[in-house]
Amino acid sequence: MSAGVDTISAMLEQAWASGRQADVGSTAEPGSAQEAYAVQDRVFAARHAGRRASAWKAGGAKPGAELSAAPIGIVLASPAEVSAKPHHMLIVETEIAFRLRSDLPARDAGWSDHEIAAAIGEALVTIELCDTRLADWKSASALWRLADFQLNAALVTGSGVRDWRKVAFGAQEAELWVNGTLRVGRKGSHTLGDPFNVMPWIVEHCARRGGLKSGDVVTTGSWTGMEHVAPGDSVLARFPGIGEASLKIAA
Repeated sequence: MSAGVDTISAMLEQAWASGRQADVGSTAEPGSAQEAYAVQDRVFAARHAGRRASAWKAGGAKPGAELSAAPIGIVLASPAEVSAKPHHMLIVETEIAFRLRSDLPARDAGWSDHEIAAAIGEALVTIELCDTRLADWKSASALWRLADFQLNAALVTGSGVRDWRKVAFGAQEAELWVNGTLRVGRKGSHTLGDPFNVMPWIVEHCARRGGLKSGDVVTTGSWTGMEHVAPGDSVLARFPGIGEASLKIAA
């Protein structure tokens, strides 16, 4: 790894610890996705000493695009409440996640799609709360955002279904409600068509970090895009036939 991994990790660790965003300025971005993931690993270990990541975000912009992932350090059960005060921005995404019922450790033969599907205990509704440690995140490169945990702040886990293989994800409705008003409603809007399509990749990604375990959660990308919310807002993600999750943004 290059010296840039040390520099970027230190910058992001300081941003998390101080609550002040990092002005990356002329600092060189990670030299590759591999280096960005190395930054994630170091920063997560610094923030959560002795803990393994039990939740992950994964996804891709479109079919065939390179997938990406980040560990999630804060997982809250719905109904959840967070304070707006420590956040630099308040953005939410409505997502479907998979919770494992059995381990998927690293193994030489890898895991087949059938084996991965059998290891999933349920599909559940989640709300991803996004924030950034980068002062100018809008103009930051994709590698900077990847190093910054793909802009993750927390994940709220809601209700779901165990018989998830019967869900017609291509026709699944997704709703984002804010303060009792429907903000976004879409149908079959997952970027990869079926959220399970991220699972073989993330299983391999996590195998290099000790593997996934029973109870771990993988959230698989937004169905309604990134939506800004404000202090005092009440957020509800609803996927009819699957479940819902709620989050209150305390002022």
